[in-house]
Amino acid sequence: MPKTILITGSTDGIGKHLAMKLASEGHEVILHGRNSEKLRVALSDIQLKTGNKKIHGYLADFSKLADVYRFSQEIKRDFEQIDVLINNAGAYFGEARVATAENIEMTFMLSVQVPYILTTELLPLLEKAPAGRVIHTSSFMHHFAQTRGLDFGLEQSYSATMAYNNAKLYTIWLAIAQAEALEKQGSSVTVNAYHPGLIATNLGNDGVKRNLRSRILTSLMKPFSKDLNQGIETGYYLSLSPEVTGQSGHYFSEKKVARVSLKGFDVAKSQALLAYLDKKIQVFKESYGD
Repeated sequence: MPKTILITGSTDGIGKHLAMKLASEGHEVILHGRNSEKLRVALSDIQLKTGNKKIHGYLADFSKLADVYRFSQEIKRDFEQIDVLINNAGAYFGEARVATAENIEMTFMLSVQVPYILTTELLPLLEKAPAGRVIHTSSFMHHFAQTRGLDFGLEQSYSATMAYNNAKLYTIWLAIAQAEALEKQGSSVTVNAYHPGLIATNLGNDGVKRNLRSRILTSLMKPFSKDLNQGIETGYYLSLSPEVTGQSGHYFSEKKVARVSLKGFDVAKSQALLAYLDKKIQVFKESYGD
């Protein structure tokens, strides 16, 4: 049975390739992008190549909380049910710390804050599906996270590598926290995180100015990277496979539950993360007079 699947950050790379595969199988796919031209091209390309007319595109700049909430409202306005939410949008930023108006570090914003908001806002639509699924995009790099002091915003010490690695760990923490909360509520919606693999076409080609050590590491990693078909396998598996029905709060790699470095994750750290996310939302709402 065709499903309605929302994929953020789906105008290129893994997001677009996964959207293409799902569309080719007749599923209704909702694309998201922050660049209007890239979104238009992706929408047209997928429709043309798959013949599927149930492909929709929504424009939103997820570096702005106002856009995240507007996007959520538009999805709720236009759809009654979502079967799968794939939080794929993300980025690797440069050596200078970049933050939102609420002082949310931008890597954390895209990988953790936005998925938290979208899951919360779109939960009523996911609840209407027979078995709604939320999929957060993490990375093997979470193993190298440094979480001392729980400085979620990296206000005390920042580097692009630390920001990326930490955000990918917090993505897994978020999946576990949300899965536990939903289970307690008696919800059938599941939340999991996964590692898509290193993608050859994207390594070092994201326009970010990298230091020499980062560029050398990138070149060494390329022989071990995957092509896009391999890169989407686990995301596709988590979206549709009956094998993961009911499984929640896990980290997947290569289509199976994988070893995870939780870095001392416990109830206190879970509560600290959720409190930080809620605090930033409150700051935003107060500034907008909500």
